[in-house]
Amino acid sequence: MKIVTVIPLKKNVWRDNLSYFTAQDAPLGSLATVPVRGQQVLALIIDSREASDLKSELKNVDWQLRKVTKIRKINYFDAQFMMAANITADYFATSTGPVIKATIPQAILDELPEVKAIKATPTEKILPEINAVQEPEEERLARYKSLIREAFAKKQSVYLCLPTSADINRIIEPLKKGIENYVLVGHGTLSKKEQIDFWKKALSTEHPILVVGTPLFLSLPREDISTIIIEHENSPAYKMMVRPFIDWRFFIEELVKQKEIRLILGDSALRSETIYRLGKSEVTALGSIKYRFTSNATNQIIPLTNDKDKTSILEATNERLRERIENALDSNEKVFIYSGRRGLAPLTICRDCGTVMACDVCHLPLTIHQNPRLKERVFICHKCGQVVEIEDECKNCKGQRLAIIGFGVEKIAEELATNFPKATIFRLDSDNAKTSKKAEEIIRQFNKTPNSILIGTEMALHYIDGPIDNVFAVGLDAFLAMPDWRASEKLFSTLIKLKQLTRKHFIIQTRQPEEKVFTYVTGGNLIDFYRDEIADRQEMGYPPFKVLIKISLAGSLPEIRKEMSRLEKMVEKWQPLGYPDISKNTKGLPVLNILLRLPASNWPDPELSKILKSLPPSFIINVDPESVL
Repeated sequence: MKIVTVIPLKKNVWRDNLSYFTAQDAPLGSLATVPVRGQQVLALIIDSREASDLKSELKNVDWQLRKVTKIRKINYFDAQFMMAANITADYFATSTGPVIKATIPQAILDELPEVKAIKATPTEKILPEINAVQEPEEERLARYKSLIREAFAKKQSVYLCLPTSADINRIIEPLKKGIENYVLVGHGTLSKKEQIDFWKKALSTEHPILVVGTPLFLSLPREDISTIIIEHENSPAYKMMVRPFIDWRFFIEELVKQKEIRLILGDSALRSETIYRLGKSEVTALGSIKYRFTSNATNQIIPLTNDKDKTSILEATNERLRERIENALDSNEKVFIYSGRRGLAPLTICRDCGTVMACDVCHLPLTIHQNPRLKERVFICHKCGQVVEIEDECKNCKGQRLAIIGFGVEKIAEELATNFPKATIFRLDSDNAKTSKKAEEIIRQFNKTPNSILIGTEMALHYIDGPIDNVFAVGLDAFLAMPDWRASEKLFSTLIKLKQLTRKHFIIQTRQPEEKVFTYVTGGNLIDFYRDEIADRQEMGYPPFKVLIKISLAGSLPEIRKEMSRLEKMVEKWQPLGYPDISKNTKGLPVLNILLRLPASNWPDPELSKILKSLPPSFIINVDPESVL
């Protein structure tokens, strides 16, 4: 008789470490069906011991031990994977179950396909280490291709991880050239059948393989994977925005430590945390880290000023930038204009009382959009999606002097259509490209259309598949106005990527041309940016020097004030900072937050972890959040 500890793999079952008995063989990593609250639930076995070894413990339990219904699959997942999930759960103050569920496609749990396990037979011992590579994308991909072929020669497989399926589709063709039969692509947009076929093939192909996938398939139990590459390491998409709020980069690092294999972190501009770790020799450089990027393209910063009188509306593109666009079109060159904002205008305020036109549900500023179906302009909330008719007067003071502040991609497209009627204008953002297929089609049409202009948000960077003659970045001042500790790095990383896309002319248009980040980008000066950024974070108490823990609770204000006050007392020794959200949630409920800052060496803290894990699911716990707002 054996006593097994399991983690239920069912949504909305938040409890871990349930115990059952069974007479069947039940090794670690096996899958079983167990009774939970009147239902038969799939569960992962994380511990299995002989009942005879636990006699004294079993005598003292005050609950009835139930029987495992059925052992479904023996040794389906490896122990190293489960250990990495457990360590990740501890760091992010969550349960192990949700972490494991996040790394296994639901299609696999539903089907549990039979597979032929591939055993590792490497011809050379794997050296476990963490490397970093910072160089232009074209150079990185060439380096990866060489590394993959070396691994194949040593009978080793490689997992190249990217944050989104769009990133995968953009780079897959040059990567698989010459090894097409051994390249497998896995991501969440595949159909259930495609995901199962991927799983079966990945675990039955005897030749070493290259897996190009999102983090969804990291549970793949193939023993010969010797290297995991985290490409686009700086992407915020690696941080989950829903429960369990883990950062996939942390999980992958723990996974390679447990498996004793190699990890490579790659990007054009790595995270400041990674650069800091390079300086402390926690990470080693793969080749030489490029802290200065050279480019054949010309660089220019154009101040955004009103070319007309001061009372007129500020245009999205000023005369100097339009001259550059006209010169490019006359030379039959392509133009890409990047803006960080969707819509026509991100902000509308009353000139009389200063009231911002905001959403009635979540209280965030409303953005003006053109409704293509009704051919009229409307307010849209980018948080909850509410659509509101534009009114002629202020809700607060009834004044009619409403002013539009800022501009988005729709405004830019509207202006350029007026100024360049002969040019073909394409727009790529989440409002007009709801699917990857639509986005890819926009890029195809842009590439083959002469005298064309592409206007896009950051979404466009996931789909652009080659260099563009002219790249102009506008509407960047919103980044600098964001009260977000990552804002400067996000802006810098985005501009570096834009610069690397540029073949001939790279231009930044801004109201704040004196900002150092723009000078660093145009000069390709990464080292001084990192020095400033790391020094600022140390002074202000941000990662990598501190671990931030944000605890949020939504509900009726009297109730959540009472609950958060009680929690503040429970975590008093960690000096909690309480503050409200800048907006309500999508249900229109107010949100209160508590922020904790701990020295990085002091986390996880067992006492604090126990408190956080004991909180009911209504509390949202986010360790190392992308934003503290």
